[in-house]
Amino acid sequence: MIEIKNVTVAYQTQTNQSIFVLDDVSTTVETGQWVSIIGPSGSGKTSFLKLIGGLLVPAKGTVVIDEKNIYQMKENQKKSFRHTKVSFVYQQFRLLPQFSVLENVMLPLIPYNKRSLIQKKAIQIIEKIGLSHRMNHLPSELSGGEQQRVAIARALITDPEILLCDEPTGNLDFVNRDNLLMLLEEIHQDGHTIILATHDEVVANKGQRIIEIADGTLREKELHHD
Repeated sequence: MIEIKNVTVAYQTQTNQSIFVLDDVSTTVETGQWVSIIGPSGSGKTSFLKLIGGLLVPAKGTVVIDEKNIYQMKENQKKSFRHTKVSFVYQQFRLLPQFSVLENVMLPLIPYNKRSLIQKKAIQIIEKIGLSHRMNHLPSELSGGEQQRVAIARALITDPEILLCDEPTGNLDFVNRDNLLMLLEEIHQDGHTIILATHDEVVANKGQRIIEIADGTLREKELHHD
């Protein structure tokens, strides 16, 4: 379970004013839930994801995941948490252009396991996402939808419990968006917690909950399933 308790995140402007992206907010996300995060650009969706991912220290409040306050962890504990507990998927695919699909998926585990074991695991994940025929291709040889699938495969190779997705369909057309949503639904059914920031109402309504961020506050929104 993820517990966000009385969290404040603020940024200083050049004129030394404080802008409160999140202002004393609290919420929980149950293990295995899919929660969609919506809100206008600059409202704090990415900050919310970074907060859960251990990348943004709050000015106030606590972030507790599985009964551990992640911002009270020692640095080596925090590094382990980021490596094993959470993975990020971004709007920009962030694939390394000089590496093949297989190599890109393997990268997060290269420093931690034998290459032969990593390769076997990466191949299994690439097969799962339906890109075994593209395994030795470079990112430049893939469509946008295929590149985003590779980015998701790379995020999954560490077996994260929590997948943090920041506008993952933002660069995709409707067909590739819908294909990606089907893949995320499969991942969710496998037991992963998904927290997904989006501007797209169709994408948002694929979740089990919608949280809107606006003016530093969190508000539950009603789902509209087809």
